Amino acid sequence: MNTYIRTIEVNSILFESNDPEVLVKGTITKGYMTFDTDVIISHSQLNCLINQLQKQNNNLEMSELLTSERMYNDETLYSAELSAISNRRVDLENLTVMQPVKQIRA
Repeated sequence: MNTYIRTIEVNSILFESNDPEVLVKGTITKGYMTFDTDVIISHSQLNCLINQLQKQNNNLEMSELLTSERMYNDETLYSAELSAISNRRVDLENLTVMQPVKQIRA
C-alpha cells in the first residue's frame, strides 16, 4: 500500500498555441524521495494547476508571469517562470483526477 503524497514544486510552464499538451518542469517529492522531472499535462489540468497556485498565493497574477513568443510557423510559444513564487508545491493527485499525467524523468 502506497500512502505517500506525491507533490510537484513547479519551476516553469511551457506550451504552444496549437499543441494540446503542456510541459511542466519541476521537482517531484514522494515521501523522502525528491527528483527533478518534466511532466506533460493537458490544458484542463493546467487550469487546475493555475487555480491551485492562485489559492496558495493570494497575490499571484498568472497573466503577469506568462510570456509569449512568436514562432516561425505562425504559432505562439507561451512560457511562465514560477521559481520566484513562494508557495509553488502542488499535489499531483489533484491533477490526475481528470486523466493521468505523463512523466519524463531526466
